[in-house]
Amino acid sequence: MTTLGHQTRLTAFLLLFWGFAIGILQGQGYRNFNLTCLAPLLEQVDSEAPATLEVAFLRGPTRAPGLREGVGTIDFPISTISPEAQKFFNQGVALLFGLDSAAAERSFREALISEPDHPMVFWGLAMANEQRPGRARLFANRAAKRINNETSEQEKLWIQSAARFFGVRPNGPDKLPPPPTLSAEESIERVRRRIQDLEEIVLQWPKDINAKAFLLRQLTLDKYRSGTPITSHVAVNTLAQTIAEADPNHPSRHYQIFLWMEERPEIALAPAEVSPTLAPAIPNSWRYSAEAWKANGLNNNAIPLLKTSLRISHSQLQESLLMPSKLEGLSSNYTSLVETLASMGRIDEAVQWARRMISMPRSLAPGSEFQPTLYAQGKKLWVEARLGAGMAEVLLEELESEPLLQPAGTDSLENSRWLYWNAAALCLLDRPKEALEKQRRIEAWSNRVESAAASDLISKLLNGLDAWQELLGGDLVKAGEPPPFLPSWIWARELEKHGISGAGLELVSEVMEELPGQWLPTATFCELSFAAGEVVPAMAAFNRQFRTDTFSVDSSLPHIERLNALAQHMQLPPAWSNIPRANSKPNIPADPDSLGPLHWEIPEAPDFSLSDYTGNEHSLASFQGDAILLQFVLGVTCPFCTRQLDEFRKYEGAYEAAGIKTVIITTDSVESLAKLFSSSTLDTQRLKAKFPYPVLADPDQDLFRSYRVYDDFEDGGMHGTFLIGPNGRLLWSHVSHSTFEKPRLLLDEANRLLKAH
Repeated sequence: MTTLGHQTRLTAFLLLFWGFAIGILQGQGYRNFNLTCLAPLLEQVDSEAPATLEVAFLRGPTRAPGLREGVGTIDFPISTISPEAQKFFNQGVALLFGLDSAAAERSFREALISEPDHPMVFWGLAMANEQRPGRARLFANRAAKRINNETSEQEKLWIQSAARFFGVRPNGPDKLPPPPTLSAEESIERVRRRIQDLEEIVLQWPKDINAKAFLLRQLTLDKYRSGTPITSHVAVNTLAQTIAEADPNHPSRHYQIFLWMEERPEIALAPAEVSPTLAPAIPNSWRYSAEAWKANGLNNNAIPLLKTSLRISHSQLQESLLMPSKLEGLSSNYTSLVETLASMGRIDEAVQWARRMISMPRSLAPGSEFQPTLYAQGKKLWVEARLGAGMAEVLLEELESEPLLQPAGTDSLENSRWLYWNAAALCLLDRPKEALEKQRRIEAWSNRVESAAASDLISKLLNGLDAWQELLGGDLVKAGEPPPFLPSWIWARELEKHGISGAGLELVSEVMEELPGQWLPTATFCELSFAAGEVVPAMAAFNRQFRTDTFSVDSSLPHIERLNALAQHMQLPPAWSNIPRANSKPNIPADPDSLGPLHWEIPEAPDFSLSDYTGNEHSLASFQGDAILLQFVLGVTCPFCTRQLDEFRKYEGAYEAAGIKTVIITTDSVESLAKLFSSSTLDTQRLKAKFPYPVLADPDQDLFRSYRVYDDFEDGGMHGTFLIGPNGRLLWSHVSHSTFEKPRLLLDEANRLLKAH
């Protein structure tokens, strides 16, 4: 008797075989697969542990990079006769130094087109995937096996170093076994051996700047990624200075920031001034510089740099038609900006940026509700900004009236968070009974959780409210961690206010040491210290930089009035908070608009003019005034494409009620569509029932390319789902070799986005 597991595998095999046969019959296929649709293949593989190199490529980038300016100047010659391969290899290395791994992989993939067997290109791919070791091992393995007589001695050392690190051998099997589980000692030895390998390259080629730069890169990254301590910062800094003197334009200067930011942050400021100018088109170049200013307590100086980082990201989004959730590092860069604004008492501006994050389209990928997405982070940051400023009344009003803060749908975790934020604000206002009612409703939601992860998160919310109820009831005997979403300095104030004497001061002191120069924790420390009679430390914190930063604080914050007593004790003028003072400024472009828009703008959808099977032409303009669900399929007979459409057809009425019309773009020609749709056979009637929408022919896949529903590296189309607003703006998209089968979630998101935009 056949088991269910065997049936599943058999079905997958038959679908794969059927797709393979279609590929032969229609003459369609990809560079590495003779299939018309890759969805059945991808449903059977682990994206982080692919079995073959070809499958690994499918879980990597799909868009050709082009040669970019402003990512850093690198000359890393390899043994190639292809100028194009060398250019893209250099660009990939520059992006490795810029820690833009996804963009680096795109460049190495492009180099691979000109040099499909070059071992150093595979080395670059392995380096770009170090944080995805299941993929990196495959690339390192191929690099080791492609060493040949034309491979230089230095190239061999680069490749052998990567091969050792990822645990592969030139004479090992083509099909890699699962990686072994390493002990702590083996992991340390693995990291140490890589450093030794890089040192060997430097020793043999002492004039090679890139060899020294990769050694510098690894020494500093190992400190953060594997916890390997740097035994001599001065020695590593000497290495960095040697690189800077030999090549002032080498894009590795920010590693000096990483080197000194924790131990001696003042030394990090000099490289922070220069490093963004060496790779100005990489968003993180500006972010790393901002972190150096923040580490020195100059948080307001960091804000223009963080905004510059976002300008570049916004420009990339406009050019690529990517959704914000797909751009690597965007959520963390937004988060850094909003957290910095909020901590500096610039609450209104922080909330405006958080509002923009929430308004962006959401990722509907599996598990995204537990990730720091722009949508979830935006809500979190908005709430934390209000709570951190003690603006509980304002927050309660916004939670009730602001559509952007309302729960979207019936998700238990999102509804629990909303109730928790209400309860936290009520606790801050000393209204424990009302908070308890919200807590009971969270407990009801906890019985409806969709996953173990959601259950754990809701439990943390309930535990936080339990601690707050104990504090308000006089039963809390130990300070403990602040409740979720509550900044530490506010918890510190609450502890002192409710009789946990000294605990609040100790907590806020720790915050000031960890996050120097932040205005709200410093203001809290000054206020609590002065009230406790600790005048000297209060006056020390109430220094010139703090008073300079006060000029930028929202005038509505109550902290300034509460600090007037300390200012009077220090014999400062009554208007001490309104005196502008000169402040050092970071190095930002004179014309920042040239780098990109300050705020993300929804892109215009590419226009089209395509025919249906009757020969009638349809354009985007012909649908103006209506929202459109644009679905790209790889032929109307593709079983996986029609499976996706079958799911959407279940909600056809709901989409129509929302004012959304469906349009299908297919790789079929007008002639083949006419044959399929024009006859009176039963099969034709069934096909028409599956496609009760306009079906437009794009046999050359020009529109697939315009909408980026095309894998440039595999040279074939993909699946794409797009929501276009009545004004022709591209509100949401999903592009992948896999199908998208979540019509209910997309309908909720469509209603949200159409209302917001």
